[in-house]
Amino acid sequence: MGAVTTELTDEAVLAANAAFYQALEGGDLAAMDALWAEGDDAVCIHPGRTPLCGWDDVHRSWAAIFGAGGNPQIILTEERVTRRGGVGWVSATENMLSGANTAVATAINVFEHDGQRWRMIVHHASPILR
Repeated sequence: MGAVTTELTDEAVLAANAAFYQALEGGDLAAMDALWAEGDDAVCIHPGRTPLCGWDDVHRSWAAIFGAGGNPQIILTEERVTRRGGVGWVSATENMLSGANTAVATAINVFEHDGQRWRMIVHHASPILR
């Protein structure tokens, strides 16, 4: 998996971000689980939803989403990475395609390096109203 690295570089944060979207598009719960930090400080805010706090709630949400099927293709634009030591974040626009339906959201994904790999600690996506 692209997120497995000891490197503290912008490129490594971007690789972890790409692994997140690959797991999301593929409905791959095992890959999603491997990417996230499993602590109480994990936070996930799906578009239009209230925050899910703690790994157990975050995991259950991904399991439900993947169980429903129909995961969209996501094309990222305006991707920007920032890193401060062992913490990095990526802001981007998510252009989602699912059959004939499209949607656009803005997202921020925060990763923390645990000494072996970059782990996601926050995903926040909000719809862009047009």
